[in-house]
Amino acid sequence: MKKVLFLNLTAFSQTGGIEKFNKCFLKALSELDAKGVSTSNSVSAYDTNCSVDYYPIEKYQGYAMNKAKFVINSIIKARNYDIIVLGHINMAIVGTAIKKLMPQKKLILITHGIDVWGELTGAKKKILGIADKILSVSSFTKKKLMDVHHVNEEKVDVFPNTIDPYFPQPNDLSIRKDLRERYNVKDDEFLLYTLTRLSSKEQYKGYDRVIEALAEVVNGNKKVKYIIAGKYDEQEKQKVDQLITKNNLDGHVQLLGFIDEEELVGHYQMADLYIMPSKNEGFGIVFIEALVCGLPVIGGNCDGSTDALLNGETGTLVSPENINEIAEAIQHHIKLHVRKDTQQLKINKEKTLSNFSFDRYKERLEGVIVSC
Repeated sequence: MKKVLFLNLTAFSQTGGIEKFNKCFLKALSELDAKGVSTSNSVSAYDTNCSVDYYPIEKYQGYAMNKAKFVINSIIKARNYDIIVLGHINMAIVGTAIKKLMPQKKLILITHGIDVWGELTGAKKKILGIADKILSVSSFTKKKLMDVHHVNEEKVDVFPNTIDPYFPQPNDLSIRKDLRERYNVKDDEFLLYTLTRLSSKEQYKGYDRVIEALAEVVNGNKKVKYIIAGKYDEQEKQKVDQLITKNNLDGHVQLLGFIDEEELVGHYQMADLYIMPSKNEGFGIVFIEALVCGLPVIGGNCDGSTDALLNGETGTLVSPENINEIAEAIQHHIKLHVRKDTQQLKINKEKTLSNFSFDRYKERLEGVIVSC
């Protein structure tokens, strides 16, 4: 039985793709502990505690942003474990210290996307060389590690994201008309949907490009609407509002802001198409959530989205910078209206689950632990 210590920045005090990954990682660890594969503990730099649904509270220690205590106590704690897993490269200084003081420990680094795509220096650069294994959430990021940082291919395993085990996968893939009525979307209108954080500091999700493309689409078909859900800052909201007005799309585009967790599935199911032509996505959990909710999907072709959409097998891939290409893809889906082809939607859902189900994720983790 391997003793595993999982060090993470945050899993429960913030929301986002990395936090979802960490929660699922903890849940998988907990179940592998129960199976007798491992015995684990976890330490978080930013959290104060965890959810018992994902991991035993008594085995989780959070330092509430006290970075000095997190670093010191993580290094001390590592003495009692066989495998140390770093949940993010921003903890490279902890990993390099552990490896220097205890070179016999197996060190695993998880890489998510833009955190390792560019130039790295200091401890972040060093950790890529001294880690015994690197887990990459997409083959796209694995290639970046090899091309940009010259990491040996054999050192990197593709370890993709998963559907959260508590995500309520619907059996009925039909459209949720009650939510369409809430947002004044008529039955004969084609609805595009994006779920993402709208941040003035992150300019890569592609909803601005969708709005520009939508202007072209609406010229030929007025019965098209676009809803963007997710937290936003005021600076970004102002930018998006100006873009809507500039493209004469008032009445066609709505920003919902934050939506409750219990309504996530319903909001996917109210739409005819999920679209997010991002250009710096590490993987894109929203794509696989949309697919298991019965939505056709459009994503970008130059980042980790390609992994989530199985290289175009379960979704349409477009160039995120090409407005005309995005518009043509939207128009193609309007004409095809795949949302009404429930058989194809079921096939996409099955393919997605066969690759990214939580059970598959847990199997991958078990393989990593056993092989260390």
